[in-house]
Amino acid sequence: MKQITFKQYRAIDLSILCILTAVFEAVAANASNSWFVLQAMTVSITLAMSCITLMRWNIYAILPSFIGSAVYCGVIGGSPQQYLIYCGGSLFIALGIPLIKILKKEKIMKSFVLKLVLASAMYVSINLGRWIFSLLFEFTFDSFLTFFATDILSLLFAVMILSIAKNIDGLIEDQKSYLLRLEKERKEEKNANSSDSF
Repeated sequence: MKQITFKQYRAIDLSILCILTAVFEAVAANASNSWFVLQAMTVSITLAMSCITLMRWNIYAILPSFIGSAVYCGVIGGSPQQYLIYCGGSLFIALGIPLIKILKKEKIMKSFVLKLVLASAMYVSINLGRWIFSLLFEFTFDSFLTFFATDILSLLFAVMILSIAKNIDGLIEDQKSYLLRLEKERKEEKNANSSDSF
């Protein structure tokens, strides 16, 4: 069987992450419409999926972030303004790149506190982006607070999912490092088996 290239592996992995984000976001958005009919609250899986993708593929986290936001707007019947605000704001997830370089992915994987810091920073970045785009239509500080308040459950979900994800080998690990680690382990196992055969 022909081995796939790293770029092919990345494309496949990102496609799966984006599809999962779209499906989960559609379910979560519909659930939010049912659970919080009289309240301005949302439950989104996009933040969690974006954080996972950020850990795995860095800047490519903008893909599930953008797709999840677009699906959310589609489910709620969003206006063109809402599409621009949510999808445009979602691109601010890219602000997480310097953070994971400072905190180091290996340390984030092992620390609940650093996972909380990562998820919180991404939560702030996305909602800050949404507020900035909303200024194109209306300058108000109230909308800044509204974005943060209505989306707080998404942050809690993201922290919970990241905490669970650490138990799944390679799920929130940089994928280049992950593949190199697997290759190293495979070679060590092969050498050990060769030694045992003598």
